[in-house]
Amino acid sequence: MMRVLIIDDYPILRLGIKTALESANIEVQEADSGEQGLQLLRGTHPDLVILKIDLPDVSGIDLITEINQEFPDVKIVVLSQHSDEGLLKMAFNAGASSYLLSDTEPDILLYAIKMSYQGQCWIDPRLSRSILDIKEEGNSLRKGKKFGESLTQIEMKVLKLMAFGFSNEQIADNLHVSSGSIRGYTNSLNLKLGAQNRTHAVFRAICLGYINYKSLFSEISGSENLEAV
Repeated sequence: MMRVLIIDDYPILRLGIKTALESANIEVQEADSGEQGLQLLRGTHPDLVILKIDLPDVSGIDLITEINQEFPDVKIVVLSQHSDEGLLKMAFNAGASSYLLSDTEPDILLYAIKMSYQGQCWIDPRLSRSILDIKEEGNSLRKGKKFGESLTQIEMKVLKLMAFGFSNEQIADNLHVSSGSIRGYTNSLNLKLGAQNRTHAVFRAICLGYINYKSLFSEISGSENLEAV
């Protein structure tokens, strides 16, 4: 069972996050300050920390740095009200695993936690993508191929269904997950492929060789279902 420590000075926000996590069978502990959070970390060694960036007793960036130095295996998911690119970069330079805005939906938060726990990076898609250095080099889109290695099996299935024109609701029904989860997957695909939207993600995937349209049609055409995850 994954063990998560929430560090946030607002009890109502901790309660909301705790409720969402416990519904996903995640063990949760709470701290209302950076100092209490460090004490719990030293005593219980959780797998992941959800950390409010602007705590009243310590600098969030300093706390991320201290956690990363003392507990390098602990993943750090930052929650912030700020969409400032400079703060985003400072958090990742300090050792954050992922960065989300505070109004993130529970399904997407759970997905981001899962991705972080698996050693991957999640950045709220409403924020600047520059932290990922998603750039074109020369005229070849294939320079982005390395990002495809981090695509999960379910993300590949979502991508193929997107390419075939399925809506989020149809994809959710097909894979037996919630529509919120599909939004999380599509947001992740946009980030990993350097895309602006669903259509652009499919175009990028074809250009990068992740999707072969001929094999796609033989795989999906005439069938309303892919094998569920």
